[in-house]
Amino acid sequence: MSTSRLRQGPLNLSEWVAAPMPPHCGGLAFFAGTVRNVHEGRAVSGIKYHAHVALAERRLAEIEAEAAARFGAEVSVAHAVGDLAVGDASVVVVARAGHRAEAFAACRWAIDTLKQTVPIWKEERYADGETRFQEGTPIKDIKNT
Repeated sequence: MSTSRLRQGPLNLSEWVAAPMPPHCGGLAFFAGTVRNVHEGRAVSGIKYHAHVALAERRLAEIEAEAAARFGAEVSVAHAVGDLAVGDASVVVVARAGHRAEAFAACRWAIDTLKQTVPIWKEERYADGETRFQEGTPIKDIKNT
């Protein structure tokens, strides 16, 4: 598996669950986000993700490290950049931990924190040809999530 957490184009989900389970881990939680065909009642034909690459890579690595410290889990996160079609996977979080509770908690914390702290912007393409960036939120510090 590549060490880059930002990937050009859609993510290959099987790559993220194929990694062997560490022997001390009995729980695996997995989250994947995909491009929907509708947003707020408008038909969506695709999305283009933009990122501040250096900062996004650093933040994704920090999320993995913080999840390990908080939950005792091994967490991997990745986000797509560039053009994606409806149905393509745009984000993935895999958490491996000793038990399911820690794996679920780490997975949920990681995806929620990614959305709040990583500089990635979504530009939706609509079926009528219009494009629009989705309104963002101020980027928070990872330690304060």
